[in-house]
Amino acid sequence: MRDLVLGLVPKDYDVATAATPDQVRALFRNIVEVGAVFGVLRVRLAPAAGLAVQEIEVATFRAEAAYTDGRRPDVVRFTDAREDVVRRDFTMNGLLLDPLDSSGQPAELGVVVDLVEGMPDLLARRLRAIGSPFERFEEDALRLLRAPRFASRFRMVIDPATAQAIRAAAPTLQRVSAERISAECAAMLTGEHVDLALDLMVDLGLAAVIWPLVLAADPDLGRAKARFASARRELELQPATAPNAFAPETTLRLPLALALLFADARPVARELGRAWRLSHADIQELSKIQELVDGLRTRAEAAERPLSAALVRLLREPMSDAALLVLLAATDLDGDGQGTVHVCRELRRLRAMTQRSVWWPELAVTGDTLQAWGHSPGPGFRSVLQAAEDVQLRGGDAETARAEARRRLGNETA
Repeated sequence: MRDLVLGLVPKDYDVATAATPDQVRALFRNIVEVGAVFGVLRVRLAPAAGLAVQEIEVATFRAEAAYTDGRRPDVVRFTDAREDVVRRDFTMNGLLLDPLDSSGQPAELGVVVDLVEGMPDLLARRLRAIGSPFERFEEDALRLLRAPRFASRFRMVIDPATAQAIRAAAPTLQRVSAERISAECAAMLTGEHVDLALDLMVDLGLAAVIWPLVLAADPDLGRAKARFASARRELELQPATAPNAFAPETTLRLPLALALLFADARPVARELGRAWRLSHADIQELSKIQELVDGLRTRAEAAERPLSAALVRLLREPMSDAALLVLLAATDLDGDGQGTVHVCRELRRLRAMTQRSVWWPELAVTGDTLQAWGHSPGPGFRSVLQAAEDVQLRGGDAETARAEARRRLGNETA
């Protein structure tokens, strides 16, 4: 309902109903049990018009009491729409759309049911907790993070009483699981208005609770905001790309966002991954970005021309474009490395226009080649193979690469 009022295309549709879970089960054949004890089921719909199977969450109107763990209600009972709405977090999320009119007939666009003054709040772009904000945040501390996420996403102002309650309850975020916190933070950091989200995280006292290392190095998150703004600009000014070339980053994905946020604090990727409960893939990408930033910084500052084999090896890595964006953002922020900024932009352009086969050539010399020449595998193999590949990465042909390998083998023998 909220997205429809704002003129946005909803990502999904949820149904709230007076029907009990047993009644819902009786109506539909394909049910996924996700939280029947809380009155929540998912109804799987058959494919239509070529679409994949869809799931629609169906929740029975419910009232809740006592949140001992600050997350789940101790007691749930099924009730009517009014009691269901007043237990929700923010007024804009308390809007309902009834498919029937007052006479029980289908309404073409539905009838808005507003029991908590959510419509005027939504139209005024005001985020306000339903009822007592202190009670809403005591029930589920994750709502503290949902507030800046919603406010930044929809460019809303947080109601003063709601903001005051968030500041008072900020320390209770520590009792929320890392997985739930990470999901909210990921949505904020990869959102379109991350600058607003960061401002709210500081103003509401939430950043001090969950990002203490970042805040110690960047008290108002001003540097982080500048890095995100720079990365956004670079993403909007995408370099031209060629077929079969190395693809540049196109969106602010989570590993890149984390590298930008933690650029000043710079925790070890694996430690951050454990704390945030990141996926193995995200940890690996973040770690690689951090590693490549260090390597690319030295070589970009040296403005290597022509490209050395060592620089080519860095640029052909899948995460090197993300690393260049981080380096660009940091250099642009410090304001004393415009030459490096230019080089980084040129490297992004060059990478996006270079066919992969140029920087990943068919090797003229392999381990099998060396053994065919009568050499046994040993510690020197790696350096010989790298020297031969270096020749090709600098534009040399296969014969020149083989000659370099033979020269190196002669030196090793000597």
